Amino acid sequence: MRVILVDTEHEGVVANPALAPAHRRRVEATRQRLVDAAGASSEVEVLAMAVANPASLAALNPAAIVLGGNRTDWAVFADAALGGILDTIRGTAVPLLGVCAGHQLIGLAHGASWGPLGPLAPGEPDPDPRFAPGQRKERGYLPVRIDAACDLFDGLPASATFFQSHYWQLTAVPSGFAACASSAWSPIQAIRSLDPTRPVFGVQFHAERWDDDHPAGLAVLRNFFAVARHRATTNASPSADPVPG
Repeated sequence: MRVILVDTEHEGVVANPALAPAHRRRVEATRQRLVDAAGASSEVEVLAMAVANPASLAALNPAAIVLGGNRTDWAVFADAALGGILDTIRGTAVPLLGVCAGHQLIGLAHGASWGPLGPLAPGEPDPDPRFAPGQRKERGYLPVRIDAACDLFDGLPASATFFQSHYWQLTAVPSGFAACASSAWSPIQAIRSLDPTRPVFGVQFHAERWDDDHPAGLAVLRNFFAVARHRATTNASPSADPVPG
């Protein structure tokens, strides 16, 4: 199974000699985690968001697409830099999973509003002042309430623990989607498409960040890749009804 991981980081980071090496290590770690979840026979390729568009992705013929996270505020991105990936999100029939920033991009593509979780209350501790100081954020392994009816959460309990690292969130459910997870500070922790022909999902948490004590992220990724495999198998199967000649 071929999987495309779209690197959504800003070009200013990707091309910065001081920042690029650490960024490449993070992307490679994510890519390897996706290989672990998808299975050794799977192939995971990285594609920069700058060149990700319907044509380039169609040429790669993936069985699944994962939109990764990034560390750059959306205000820094030019609208033109997002055009290709937004067109892809709106039009692809390939199973698609957005993670953190990728989740937010799915919302943006379908008209949802977004914004910060809000400022810290007086005396409220900042879990990580290294980014967005003064802003409320979710950081670390935290509980998420989930809807087990969503394919992503098959086999998981009503509350599961996932790694979080964000201060920005979707503030409305995008058109054509349903929310299927929530947390204490972020009510739209996961979304799924209501169109049964388009298996598109988004998760605010980092499913690729799991460990032995917090394995739920791995389960989510395996469930997503199971959806992708089923779709690929179904599409490849010959029709049960012969076509009249």
